[in-house]
Amino acid sequence: MPPSALDTLAASLAGTFPACEDAPLARRLLRELAQGDPVSLSGLDQPGRAVVQRWPNVRYDDEGRIVAFSGLSLTRTAHTFTVAGGALYAWCAWDTLFLPGLLDRSATVESRCPITATDIRLAVAPDGIVDFQPTGVRVSFPPPAATSTADVTGTFCRHVHFLVGPVAAEQWLSRHPGGVVLELDDAFELGRAATCCLTR
Repeated sequence: MPPSALDTLAASLAGTFPACEDAPLARRLLRELAQGDPVSLSGLDQPGRAVVQRWPNVRYDDEGRIVAFSGLSLTRTAHTFTVAGGALYAWCAWDTLFLPGLLDRSATVESRCPITATDIRLAVAPDGIVDFQPTGVRVSFPPPAATSTADVTGTFCRHVHFLVGPVAAEQWLSRHPGGVVLELDDAFELGRAATCCLTR
């Protein structure tokens, strides 16, 4: 995909993340969540809690603790995301590509193509994809206009999968008019662009 098209898509997704001025707090909470336990807001002052409560796409348990945030989840999903030996989960395939950069930690990823049922494994570092199996893995994205920041899991994540091979990509596109399928490297760069202010 041309860089200009990636930039346009990244800009359409940037609103699903915290604002740039909230980057230090967002990174702190993501890294605490990556330890594998729910994160309590009790350690924050009132302004900090107010900031978190206005962020999009934060999920809480019955005790008001964070259990998922910006794609990283303690609740099982189709995408296993392992950091330092601890198994976590991601809301969608794309999350697994940018989360290592936000966490500043390498990760291994296990997922499955929903069309071919092929198992997929990736090794992702903060600065790029180190390895992936099998060959021909791509990532699907719905039309940008379909994404709601208020319900990113329902309007975006459920359409974002790893696909194996051109036939799977074509089948997915035929079912999702206006959608896009990106090569892995392009999907990684899209994640870097959409979350750039959170990693600075």
